[in-house]
Amino acid sequence: MFRCGIDLIEVERVSQSIARHGDRFLQRVFTPQEIEYCRSLIHAGPHWAARFAAKEALFKAVSPGILDVLVWREIGVSRHESGAPSLQLSGGTQEKLTGWRFALALSHTRTLAIAQVIALPPGADLISGDAPAL
Repeated sequence: MFRCGIDLIEVERVSQSIARHGDRFLQRVFTPQEIEYCRSLIHAGPHWAARFAAKEALFKAVSPGILDVLVWREIGVSRHESGAPSLQLSGGTQEKLTGWRFALALSHTRTLAIAQVIALPPGADLISGDAPAL
């Protein structure tokens, strides 16, 4: 059985955290690749917020019981050459989620960003809906 996580956040909330805490906030929450990508954009606020929401959405999709703690920098959003977003995991988060499959959707306006993660546990059969007990 698949799981779903979704998160909606105000762009201004993330922008204020960046303005208030600067690089300390960025390096605690975002991967180096996310920082490089967002800094390359003229209007980066919605992109920062969408990536923040993606991390929260992933955490909601697999918790409780799988991830006890959200380690921000171990969850990154990258872009396929087509522009489609995908999740990149590292460290303990990657270890705990070995075998899981994910689909990520992002969207934003000037004021809001949303992310949705669909998660399929290891051994789950998408066709029949069978999944191991969690």
